[in-house]
Amino acid sequence: KLFGKLIVIYSAGILSPVARRWKGQFNENSKAWAFYESFSELNHNAVVGYEFPKEMKNKIYIVMLRCPSLHPRILTRYQITSEILEKAGVEHDIIDSQGKNDLTRIMSLVFLGDWVSYYLAMLNQTDPTPVKMIDYLKQRLNSY
Repeated sequence: KLFGKLIVIYSAGILSPVARRWKGQFNENSKAWAFYESFSELNHNAVVGYEFPKEMKNKIYIVMLRCPSLHPRILTRYQITSEILEKAGVEHDIIDSQGKNDLTRIMSLVFLGDWVSYYLAMLNQTDPTPVKMIDYLKQRLNSY
């Protein structure tokens, strides 16, 4: 589902750092465009941007990371945002954490994101280990 797509990760609360990690792992391992947004802020602006450019609907995939310990009002936002995405024709999934406490829930999503970024690198036919652009940036910065 993520192959060939611009990936946007939505999250909230304790999962915001996890979404940031997913973004970084997709960027570095998969060499893919990825961004992240946080509830409830994304409901004040990002949802309005689903209209244009129209051709982006086919080029974007939204992953919503969720866990049961989030505030009930935030969990409601996940459901309503999913409905809005459905109406807008934007592909998306809600990924629920696994575990009995917040730490295990966080780690379940960290591990999942790491593996998904690895497999996406394989689909992209790229080695996930070198970060040539970062190496280039560091080299250039060292020359100043």
